[in-house]
Amino acid sequence: MKKFSIEFKWAALATLAALIWMFIGKSMGFHTEKVRFEVLHEMLFSFLLFIFYWLGIRQKKKDYFNDVMQWQQAFMTGLVMCIMITLFFPIVQFITFNQVSPHFMETLEQALIHDAKMSIEEAEKNASFDLFLRNGVMNNLSFGIIFTTIISYFLKTKNYDQIKAAAQKPEMVKVKKQKGKSKRK
Repeated sequence: MKKFSIEFKWAALATLAALIWMFIGKSMGFHTEKVRFEVLHEMLFSFLLFIFYWLGIRQKKKDYFNDVMQWQQAFMTGLVMCIMITLFFPIVQFITFNQVSPHFMETLEQALIHDAKMSIEEAEKNASFDLFLRNGVMNNLSFGIIFTTIISYFLKTKNYDQIKAAAQKPEMVKVKKQKGKSKRK
């Protein structure tokens, strides 16, 4: 498990940041009077999530791979982080909709009926915990894979093949011959 400790650390930090982001959203009114802008608020968190992926993959490159990392290694690191973040996501959703904002779904439903002119049935279907959970899982997976692909490209070691080849070649040690007498006793 030590092999994935860096990924776990950054996935846990991203999950903690998501919980804090939910509290910020509630305090700014995105769970009550500004509920129709809640989707934009969540999209802003994606930029913050990008930073967590970047820092996690960069730390893995530095501490685990000794600053020499292929694109595939960087991508696998990000993919493991993505899966962990996605697995932690239901916890964030549960805490948000049961503890932080227990009336969020009703507020969203009313906003959909009045502002978006939806029928009651459509509003109930669009303001459900199950839908938010499914959409969140799909968004975490898709954004995570996209972010990981981009970050892996920029954090890979640019001349990996040359570095790997140099590391596998035995070093040649040159010994200078002394001219003149040899010092034997």
